[in-house]
Amino acid sequence: MRRIDLRGDDGVAMTEFALVLPVFVLIIAGILSFGRVFFYWIEANHLANETARWAVVDKNPYAPTTLQQAARDSSSKEFQQDVKVCIDFPTGAVVGNPVRVRVQKPFSLVPLLNAGTITIRGSSEMRIEQLSASNGTAPANYTDTSPFGACS
Repeated sequence: MRRIDLRGDDGVAMTEFALVLPVFVLIIAGILSFGRVFFYWIEANHLANETARWAVVDKNPYAPTTLQQAARDSSSKEFQQDVKVCIDFPTGAVVGNPVRVRVQKPFSLVPLLNAGTITIRGSSEMRIEQLSASNGTAPANYTDTSPFGACS
């Protein structure tokens, strides 16, 4: 009859691995999620800066589409979904006054459960350099009623 040694160390490494694996996977998933959030934040600020630069000189090189739609379409395919691009003139559309561009994108930290949703925001504000019509109203292509929604 064979005697079983309960003090043996067979299987200890497997047990330790099973205890450490969930923590390790959670850390890796957190790092990847943080990287995506950081990428989206950079993308939102880049879009806001580029769009503001076109808005301050009152040019839309992407006509006949609106500047908001062109900004959204020029971003990466992954970023385009549910993004809002808003252009407004806080003190009126007059040369020397500011134009503000805001970009918003919802982001789910746990996409499988659709939990932990945050809003990633980027913005840019520049002074208007020229307008085609100086009547104090926003150019038609820059309204908040674009199909991409108003920013909060």
